[in-house]
Parts: sequence; C-alpha cells; structure tokens
Amino acid sequence: MAGSRTLKLSILAETADLVRGLDSASKETQTFGDKVEAGFSKVGKAAALAGAAVVALAGKMAIDGVKAALEDEAAQAKLATTLQNVSAATDAQISSVEDNINQTSIAVGVTDDELRPSFERLLRSVKNIDEAIRLQTLALDVSAGTGKSLAQVTEALAKAYDGNFGALKRLGAGIDDGIIKSKDFDAVVASLSKTFAGQADVAANTYAGRVERLKIAFNEAKESIGAALLPQLGSLTDFILKTAVPAFNAFIAGLTGKSG
Repeated sequence: MAGSRTLKLSILAETADLVRGLDSASKETQTFGDKVEAGFSKVGKAAALAGAAVVALAGKMAIDGVKAALEDEAAQAKLATTLQNVSAATDAQISSVEDNINQTSIAVGVTDDELRPSFERLLRSVKNIDEAIRLQTLALDVSAGTGKSLAQVTEALAKAYDGNFGALKRLGAGIDDGIIKSKDFDAVVASLSKTFAGQADVAANTYAGRVERLKIAFNEAKESIGAALLPQLGSLTDFILKTAVPAFNAFIAGLTGKSG
C-alpha cells in the first residue's frame, strides 16, 4: 500500500508540474502574441501618421509651389519685356538668359529673385546681353568679396558704365583713385576682376554656401511642381471669370431686377 500511495503522489506531482508548465507556456504565448499584436498596431498607427504627414507635406509643397511659380512667372515676364524693349531679344535669347540665371543661382547660391533685377539693371545700361552677363559675373565676385549686396554692386557698376563713378568708389573695393578719376570703365573692370576673381565660387563652396545652394535647389523643385499645376489653375480661373461670374451676376440681376 505504501508503494502504491507513493506512486500516486508522484504521478499527481508530475501532473501538477505539467499543468503548471502548460499554463505558464500558455501565458507566455499569450503575452508574446499580445506584444506582437501591439507592435503591429503601433507600426500601423505610425504608418498611418507617416502617410498623413506625407500627404500634408505634398499639399503644402503644391500650395507653396504654385505661389512661388506665380511670382516667378511674373518676374520672368518682366525681364522678358525688358530684354525685348532694350535689346530686341528673340524668344531663344530670352530662354537662354533664363537658363543662365537658373544655372548661376544654384552654382553660386544666389536666388533668381536677386539675379533677375541685377541682370535687368545692367542690361538697361549696357544694352547687350553678353556684356550684361559678363558684368553680372563680376558683380557676384565683388559682392562675395566685399560683403556688399548684389544689388549695391550692380547699381555701382551700372552707374559707372553710365559715367557716374561715385557709387563704385563707396563700395570700398580698393580701386585706385587714379582709375576712378580717369573714369575708364574698362580699367575699373580689370581692377575689380583682378582683386575679386573667383570669390563667388569660393563663397558658394563653403558650408554656408552649400546649404544655401541646397535650399535654392529645393525651392526650384517646388517652383517646378507649382509650374506643372499652373495650367490647371489657369483653367479654373478661366471657368470662374468666363462662366461662374457671369452666371452669378445674372442670378443677382434676376433677384434685384438690375443688370450688371
């Protein structure tokens, strides 16, 4: 009997251990499953949030891009008119000037909003596209070397070309007084070219310059997105102006009995 009781107790103990083991395994499995499910839930939420952020960013880029493209289109139209009026530029020449401005902008880290007025101002004085490009390149170097704005340097060069050397002297560019007094513009250009050669490229390749160039490239990408959306915006404005507004006016006239 004692042996039989011992055997029963042993079997019961082993059975209890087995039950506890199975229960523990079940709990561990459930815990692991809960963790996996929670993990996937978090991933799902994160993915949803990321997707919403991407959509919001795309929407903002589209809105900002359209705004930038509208401003850029107006600036291009203004410069194109000056090119036609001052130098009788062809469409091909206008396009070439725009390409040069875009390439220069990214290369030296100066926005096209600064380059177009600079080029336009020089063109009004020299009345020659190639000469305006040459002087703008010099103006960029002088601006980078002196710390003066491109607008200031451009204005000084344009005035000097027109015969007024006072603004050029005030730049502090180290031009010899004899050259200033002689009012020899070619000598001025030679002096500035020697003193400031390559300054714009050096500035563009500093860390600050590279960040500025990257920012400009990003803004140009936004403008490209906006430019692609402009035809749709044009169609919408045409519909509003030609169809919706007259229809609304007719509706108001019907209510008030007045035309217009």
